[in-house]
Amino acid sequence: MFKELLLNISGEEDVSLMLPLLLSPEELNAINARTLVYKELLLAEKSQREIARIHNISIATITRGSNNLKAMSDKEKQLLQTLLIRK
Repeated sequence: MFKELLLNISGEEDVSLMLPLLLSPEELNAINARTLVYKELLLAEKSQREIARIHNISIATITRGSNNLKAMSDKEKQLLQTLLIRK
């Protein structure tokens, strides 16, 4: 049902309206942090400790993100790279 809902959202404004209805502020913050971690790790320009310090994200969160990336298929990593880095 959630996937169907997301597929029917059209436009940035609708996304901005829907996300706070579906997720708590803590959940939104967690998703934003995970997305930022994925982006930084994919860019591979900073160490995990630098990412933690610069963005005030725990090392544990960054390690979980790194482990998730390692477990992803090449197709999944490529999708994230395309969406987050726009290369």
